Amino acid sequence: MWKVKKWFEKRTASKKEYEEEKRDFEMAIGKPFITLKIELPDGFEDQRRSFLKLEDDLDFIDEVKDQVKKNLLIKKEKEESESKEKKR
Repeated sequence: MWKVKKWFEKRTASKKEYEEEKRDFEMAIGKPFITLKIELPDGFEDQRRSFLKLEDDLDFIDEVKDQVKKNLLIKKEKEESESKEKKR
């Protein structure tokens, strides 16, 4: 909670510091999240405009969320499997 108080009391900060503290605040108050930097793949330079629109494309965002769920489930199953093998 002291971070929240510090965040509100702070009057001047660089943009980088502000973004770091804003992220800490959001993580403490809400659900955890990650931010990804995805570069335009090689060979797709002609699709720059379409690529940039993906950031606001709700269907694309839903697909990424589904992929995250699948990835986490696979990792969880692998960890549980390894844990069971160690117990033997």
